[in-house]
Order: sequence, then structure tokens, then C-alpha cells
Amino acid sequence: MPLISLAAALFATLAGFNPLAEPPAAQSGDGSTGSGCGGRVHCEVALIEAAPDCLPGRDWSAKAEDNICGLRDLAQVSSPVVIDFQACLDATPEMKKIKAEKIDPKSPDGIRLTTEATNRVTQACEAVQKANGYCSVWKAIKHKDGRAVTDISSQVTAQF
Repeated sequence: MPLISLAAALFATLAGFNPLAEPPAAQSGDGSTGSGCGGRVHCEVALIEAAPDCLPGRDWSAKAEDNICGLRDLAQVSSPVVIDFQACLDATPEMKKIKAEKIDPKSPDGIRLTTEATNRVTQACEAVQKANGYCSVWKAIKHKDGRAVTDISSQVTAQF
């Protein structure tokens, strides 16, 4: 039994009517489809069950670890953007220092600088997201219909 049907059945039990039951036959002459709101609830439940693909978030696909900032719940995503995370990371002063001074990324200094670079990219993403009204920033996210997702890498690197 789908979750919506289960919730409707529970509500029906508590409210004293069954929205999943067939509505009573229309009374002659009054144009109604049944008594009370049972028929109306039945229609709403049927519409929700008939169109599960219309529910928000079912059209976006992404991995949780690809979220940089903003909404993480794909059911709430409405206007996401992407960045080339590695390119943004490489553009930070910290990563440039690692490369210029040939610091081992696995050394304590390298780990500290890499962490600082990651924090810098995240903070820049948050600033661009808030300034432009995006709901979230991702390393990768796709929509079922194939629509293009805006890349804000240049705006992020401009923050450094």
C-alpha cells in the first residue's frame, strides 16, 4: 500500500469516513457527487496517487557527497548550480602555494593548506549562492529532462 494511501486510510479511521471507498451515488437533482467531503477527499487522494512523478525532487539526481552548500534534500531543490570543484580548488592561494613550493599534500602543512583551500571554496560558494538566490551548489547534479544547470565556477574563483 503506498504511503499516501496508508496515510489516507489512517486519517479516514480517525475522522470517521473512508476517502478510499467509492463515493455514494449522487442524489437526484442536487448535482452533488456524494455526502460531505468524502468524495472530494477521494478525488484528491486519487490524483496524488495517479501522478507520483509530479512530486517535487523526483526529477533531480545527485550524490549526497557532491553537495557543497545549500539544500541537500533533493525533494526541496529548485534552482541548483554546479561548479568545477577541482578547478576552483586549484585557483585558491593555498593550492597555488602547495604547487609553487612543492609541498607534499599528505604532509601536515599540505593537509592544513588543502583544508583551508576547501573552506575558502565553500565560503565563496555560499556567498555566490546567497547573492544570486540559488538554492544549492553542487559538484554534479542532473535533471531528468536534461536541462542545463548553471556553472558558477568563474563567479566562485572571482571571490578569491
